[in-house]
Amino acid sequence: MDSRQVSPSTGNSAPVGNARKELGQALFGRAEDVASTVLRRWEKMKGADFAAHEDVNRDIARTTHLATITVAQFLTTGSFPTAEQAKELAATGKAPLRNTVSLKELTRLYLYWRDATIAIVLEETGRLGSDRATIDEALFVVHAGFDGSIMRMAKEFDAERQRLQDQVVEEQTRLTHQALHDALTGLPNRTLILDRLSHALDRSSRQLSRTAVLFVDLDHFKVINDVAGHSTGDAVLVGVAARLREAVRSGDTVGRLGGDEFVVLCEDLTGGEHEAEGLAQRIAVLLAEPFCLEDREVFVSASIGVAFAKGADDAADLLAQADRAMYFAKDRGRARYEVYCTDIDEGLERRAELLNSLHPACERGELHLHYQPVRMLHDNQVTTMEALLRWDHATLGNIPPAEFIPLAEETGLIRDIGRWVITQACNDCAEWRRRDASDVGVSINISGHQLGDVELVDFVRSALEEAELPGEVVTLELTESVLFSDAPYVRETLAELHALGVRLAIDDFGTGYSSLSYLSKYPIDIVKIDRSFVAGLDQTGRNSTIVFATIELAHALGLTVVAEGVETEGELAELRNASCDAAQGFLLGRPAHLTTSTQHRA
Repeated sequence: MDSRQVSPSTGNSAPVGNARKELGQALFGRAEDVASTVLRRWEKMKGADFAAHEDVNRDIARTTHLATITVAQFLTTGSFPTAEQAKELAATGKAPLRNTVSLKELTRLYLYWRDATIAIVLEETGRLGSDRATIDEALFVVHAGFDGSIMRMAKEFDAERQRLQDQVVEEQTRLTHQALHDALTGLPNRTLILDRLSHALDRSSRQLSRTAVLFVDLDHFKVINDVAGHSTGDAVLVGVAARLREAVRSGDTVGRLGGDEFVVLCEDLTGGEHEAEGLAQRIAVLLAEPFCLEDREVFVSASIGVAFAKGADDAADLLAQADRAMYFAKDRGRARYEVYCTDIDEGLERRAELLNSLHPACERGELHLHYQPVRMLHDNQVTTMEALLRWDHATLGNIPPAEFIPLAEETGLIRDIGRWVITQACNDCAEWRRRDASDVGVSINISGHQLGDVELVDFVRSALEEAELPGEVVTLELTESVLFSDAPYVRETLAELHALGVRLAIDDFGTGYSSLSYLSKYPIDIVKIDRSFVAGLDQTGRNSTIVFATIELAHALGLTVVAEGVETEGELAELRNASCDAAQGFLLGRPAHLTTSTQHRA
């Protein structure tokens, strides 16, 4: 019932005759009858469902009762309901019913109310003997209230329908965006990237413009997740996404394919291939800057593959070429970019062949150890022999360790291979000491993956006991990335190994994430300066400064320093001047396959 309707002759507030006033007062007394009539018709329509909707029934009764009183008040006084009554009517007659019954049912309720109210009005005018003018005016008020309510209801339902339509459009937009974008970074996902790449290839073929794809994969990202936690890993990925957006041109597209894999789509390369390679270099520089996350700095690098559209059949093919170039960059040392060419496919085919051959190589005994001497610089005496793993492939010949060790780590074979190396090196060392009555020790490289082996300490203890070697004769060499992880299990394992008497060395020092400040946290005995700092030591002042400073600080920490890769007399002289303790390299002795070493058979 719309309380804003007025009679045709009275305006907002009109004089009320006695007959009209009597009819209004009579209708006040019959308001409950109207409500009861409406409910009876509602019950008949709903049938068995009537009793199950007690709240709806109560709202219908209140609404029809108030609507009837509103008509009665208008007939009696010629004025609108009071603000309090209008507010109560709005509160009980709009939202509850509109939210619990359908539009069809609500329209039917208004019809029930209209018919019931007209019936009561006719009964009362007959009883009161009202004149025709009073009857017509009363019926007009009822019909006007009905019509106004229907119009208001239609407008409200139309507004609600529009609101729901807007919600549907908004939800569809959200779902479409979600289906085409990465949830973590907000970047386009693989589906959207391939779609945009397909359109880019179409445009480039018509306009003769250059299109390129950069495939960006973070190096050793698993270490961050494993050590710092996935929340830190996610924060790094978000930071990487931001830096990639910063690095690219305004028209380029940055996407995330999943995990730590990102892609950059470059169109309209006016500078040709050099422009894309320059972008790859810019990305590498930006990602090399540390990510400051709460109480720590996290360092990452990326391997990047670049592919140009000239040799691709479609979007998926071009993306796959960039992916293969990225893997080639990883195989060549990581933290670099490579441009796709057919030679890369040959390299990846070799990689696949090596993967397939590695396990049989263990069974066929193709793995064996070479040993390189480590000499003290003050007397040139050999104190240690470093065990170096070699693979003589049946058809491909000698495979460099830098090529097959990562494959062993990927496949999990590094655990069994590493155990064989430890056992064989300890046995060889025991044989030398018995045969030559010498005090020479052995140095064994340990992969970071091996430190995750919960049985490693027990295995080393058993190997020492079986070879009858004291712990201090064996040195285990670790890479700097092990220190970077700072994981509790690393600290515990190193402490337990050191408790066996085994000496611990950091290999290739200066090339990873570590610094001398890390060394004080671990039971490290030896620092091995990487060959890249030793090379040209007698010619490069900068390298001399780094080497001298490293030796001085290491000595201050009570550590022994070994220089790797010594190849000239000049380098050796500089190391002696810097008070370096020991050195190894081709100048001092090449790796050799000693007769006491047997081949590996799994």
